[in-house]
Amino acid sequence: MTQATDLSEAIQARLEAITPANGYHSAVARVYGFGETKPDRAPTPYILARIVSDELEKAVGSKASRLIVYEFEGVLPRTASLQDLQCLHHDILKTLGVDSLPGVRPLQSGWLFEESAEFDPDHNGSTARTVISTITLRYVETY
Repeated sequence: MTQATDLSEAIQARLEAITPANGYHSAVARVYGFGETKPDRAPTPYILARIVSDELEKAVGSKASRLIVYEFEGVLPRTASLQDLQCLHHDILKTLGVDSLPGVRPLQSGWLFEESAEFDPDHNGSTARTVISTITLRYVETY
């Protein structure tokens, strides 16, 4: 395995643990990772996990510092409030901040990650509301 694969597996496992029983606000029904097909009418809330980019930051010898950008799209029913969306975003951040993720190193600011969120209300008859959490992490890979 590589640091990238270990990191992605750890993130997926943590996202799948988002339930009130584990101390979170939301009860995520399912996380769909890269290449997984979400069925029509999948139960909400669910998370679509994607890698936006994974690029070399700097390298020394056989070690490379890489920046990876994940996008987690939380999908809730149309009846969800802004607070529900904000709680899911908080839960995503909380699950990534517990313990240490494999190979992750602090970014320039000293934080383990940089993040942003985009909240989308339902549009013209859509059946869902979404929050897109974009997370940037630095990890070290050895080649």
